[in-house]
Amino acid sequence: MASLVQVAQRVVDLERATAFYSALLGSAPVARFDPPGLVFFDLDGVRLLLESAAPSALLYLRVDDLELA
Repeated sequence: MASLVQVAQRVVDLERATAFYSALLGSAPVARFDPPGLVFFDLDGVRLLLESAAPSALLYLRVDDLELA
């Protein structure tokens, strides 16, 4: 069985995207690393990663058995 762990979202303007998601979610980021320009939000146990160098969107899944999955 797989579960969603993280969603990575590419952003063009990290500051603007951080402000947008902070207002939308009603909470500040839980971590920021600059450089390289990463901002993390906690969505009830699932991380939202904003990154200027990420693909358009990327999902990270946790699986119990990688070979079986």
